[in-house]
Amino acid sequence: MTKTKILCTLGPSSLDPQIIRRLDALGVWLFRINLSHTKLNALESVVRTIQSLSNTPICLDTEGAQIRTGDFTDTYIELRDNTLVKIPKKLVPGDPTAFNFTPAGVTDHIHIGDFISIDFNAVLAQVIDRNSHDIIIRILNGGKVGRNKAVTVERNIELPALTQKDIAAIEIGKKLGLKHFALSFANKESDVDYLRELAGEDAAIISKIESLSGLNNLKGIIKASDSILIDRGDLSRQVPLEKIPQ
Repeated sequence: MTKTKILCTLGPSSLDPQIIRRLDALGVWLFRINLSHTKLNALESVVRTIQSLSNTPICLDTEGAQIRTGDFTDTYIELRDNTLVKIPKKLVPGDPTAFNFTPAGVTDHIHIGDFISIDFNAVLAQVIDRNSHDIIIRILNGGKVGRNKAVTVERNIELPALTQKDIAAIEIGKKLGLKHFALSFANKESDVDYLRELAGEDAAIISKIESLSGLNNLKGIIKASDSILIDRGDLSRQVPLEKIPQ
């Protein structure tokens, strides 16, 4: 009996009938839909397409308690050393002078003096000013930044376990018969309980350990979950690589 289970993420390049049928034939355990990179208005169509081609279960992977960059006018922007960039609450077409952080309202929790890493440490910035409408960051170490990329504040910020988009997506998933859900950035046992409350008691929940808080509360998260996934990539933003399980 094989002990290895394969979870495959389907996205724009792999959401193809031939690819889905081939992956299905190779014994995929779950097809994963990453809500961080799937528009809510496209979700039902994506799920129905997969269901029409395969009986393999589908797992909705939530956005979870993570800060990300917003949308840009181009695929990426170039941020240069010592420049000032505005991070407004109001939605803007992102460019090197101003772009958004998500989820909405997260800038309320960011303080003057905070250091911020953007897009897997490609850019390091510090908050130098703020008002009721936006924050201003100074770019200390410049580089390229992509849309919808991870943002890490060098201080623990309490975020809701699920975004409003996650909550709406879970309802769509339940309507379409989905039973598998993944909780990104599970930080504590009550985060898992909250997802189970929305997804249903019979849901299979994969909790993803991607933060120091998740590690510190690992026993409770394991107790509340059906499966655990260690995301070494995002975890490495807060934990030294040599301390992350291989």
